[in-house]
Amino acid sequence: METYANSPSWHRYRQLLLDTFGIPIRHVPIERCKTVLGHDVHLDDWRSEGRSRGTLILVHGGGGNGRILAPLADFAAGLGWRALAPDLPGYGLTRPRADFCWDYGEWPAVIAALADDCQGPVVLMGLSVGGMTAALAAQAARGVQGVIATTLLDMSDPATFVRAAKWRWLGEASLLGFRWMPSIVDRLRLPLRLVAPLDRMSSHPAMAEYFENDPLLGRLRVPSRFFRTMHTLHVPRLEPRCPLLLVHPGADNWTPTAMSRAAFDRVLGDKRLRELSNGSHLPVELPARLELEEEVTQFLKA
Repeated sequence: METYANSPSWHRYRQLLLDTFGIPIRHVPIERCKTVLGHDVHLDDWRSEGRSRGTLILVHGGGGNGRILAPLADFAAGLGWRALAPDLPGYGLTRPRADFCWDYGEWPAVIAALADDCQGPVVLMGLSVGGMTAALAAQAARGVQGVIATTLLDMSDPATFVRAAKWRWLGEASLLGFRWMPSIVDRLRLPLRLVAPLDRMSSHPAMAEYFENDPLLGRLRVPSRFFRTMHTLHVPRLEPRCPLLLVHPGADNWTPTAMSRAAFDRVLGDKRLRELSNGSHLPVELPARLELEEEVTQFLKA
């Protein structure tokens, strides 16, 4: 099984976290492979300190992988929670099943299946597109206790889809292609850095450059079908049947808070929105990181 242990991608990211943001990763995850819905899913299994209070499943977005969420997983392990960070099909080190056709709907289905297989309390936490993935998975799973999201993006909304693209013209052209030439558009495979503005992932130039140029991130080629199915997936009334916490970065110049409000306002049930003082799309800056950790701590305690 391929692992992150000797991955240049991981070691560079870990060093950037420490040197640029002062974030040490204290725990070491157990890397394992688990078959979920036919996919050989790579899992980072971050074991808790002492007796586990529950499981926090971390959900990456469309420009990342499970190991990118290491700061959150490491923090959760320190709180006494086991953290699972999967690489979702098509991304990271996961080997998708042979007939995987890059359907975004597999992402919430995989997270829901992982949640159903856990013992004890389960909370889902998603970054970027992972926020909506987590909310959709909570609706499909049997007993998720809560959802935390840094953004809540309804990519079925044309305005949101266009705003999230690297260039407005690209988003608009993609929507036209999805409608009139789906079979042709589906076959296009483009590097993520040409599809999404990964240079806005972080406020720090070195971290932004990492996301744009890393082979597992910005240079990963993804078929347009993945983004078409993300756009055409019907998003029902958001009713995850559990509390939802939206902890939105306050200085996110890729997906500002207003982009998440439209979906957040449709959530039925117990919900809370906290806009961080600052923080880019990947909110590791201070004081945003401390505010995020405070909110996550209180939510998990509740």
